[in-house]
Amino acid sequence: MSADARWLHRWLYRGLLALLAIGAAGCVVTLAGLLPSLAAAGPGRAGGGARLVRVLPAGDRVLSGPRMPNVNGLATGLDSLWLAGGTPQHSHVLYAVDPATGRIEESTTLPSRLVMNPGDLAASARAVWVAVGASLYRIVPGESGSAVTRPFATLPHGGLIGDVVTSRGAVWVDDTTRGTVYRYPAGRSTARPDSAVTIGRTAGAMAAGDGGVWVADPDARTVSRISPARGRVDKVVTTPGPATHLATARHSLWLTDGTDGVTVVGAGGHTRTIPVGGEPTGLATGAGSVWVASTAAGTLTRVDPGRDTVTATVRVGERPYAVAASPQGIWVGVLGQPVRMRPPARAVAGRTLSWLLRLCG
Repeated sequence: MSADARWLHRWLYRGLLALLAIGAAGCVVTLAGLLPSLAAAGPGRAGGGARLVRVLPAGDRVLSGPRMPNVNGLATGLDSLWLAGGTPQHSHVLYAVDPATGRIEESTTLPSRLVMNPGDLAASARAVWVAVGASLYRIVPGESGSAVTRPFATLPHGGLIGDVVTSRGAVWVDDTTRGTVYRYPAGRSTARPDSAVTIGRTAGAMAAGDGGVWVADPDARTVSRISPARGRVDKVVTTPGPATHLATARHSLWLTDGTDGVTVVGAGGHTRTIPVGGEPTGLATGAGSVWVASTAAGTLTRVDPGRDTVTATVRVGERPYAVAASPQGIWVGVLGQPVRMRPPARAVAGRTLSWLLRLCG
């Protein structure tokens, strides 16, 4: 080997060592920057899919929400999003979620029972109301603490709460086994009902609005409106199927009833159906629209209540069912994985860490 060749070989060798050193230093610097954020993510937090998503009405964008073991029901009110769920340690937990950031602010545990009431919560009248079996619990934000053990009210023996709504300073619950609706004054720590109205053999979903409290009788396939002022039923409407979710908008009642559309009950009691497909279940009104979750299709449909037309359909994830509307967006609980969205920074950091480890050897 000539002197020039040996000199070129040494130059290439030293250059390669310099590049490797620079690369190693870069790996160390990059890893040092990533490790704090990965440590902050905590063990197990990067895995698992979110069970709550948020749809922004402007552009119908889908954003991820907090990851939860399960989501039973959603409600908005008192400047928060309220989520009924559970953990491996507690079957019933009420979470307060900041609707602007999607972060969990506080949680309250409720007594665990064998019977879970999915979706049975309401937030109004200065409290959050949660049904567990035959008992109704009253949680006052900032006052009730991290656990509530004493029920606000309990149905007669053998009863089971089907739904909860608030209206005009009172909380209304229905008994699925007796077809009876009870009204409780909301301003006390515990209460007895001041009225009871029987609407049929069974009682299920409820909604407050359009001049009364609406209650579904799934067996009879009817929905009854109770006048709060009179304390009695003043209207009964027959529906195509057994109503599962109710909402009110523009002096009309909206419901899902096992068909492939959302049924609308007009002021005169006449019904019409707007096709949305995919086994519609959950309902909410907000941002001037009616929002319908289609469980089989994995979508959230936006309906204009003034024209009875579908204006948008957004895919949100596997088996959506619970919907709640807030000024910051429309929240949807999903039973399966949410729609694939842009991964959070910590997930990107995790993949970057894996790539760097392979690169650095």
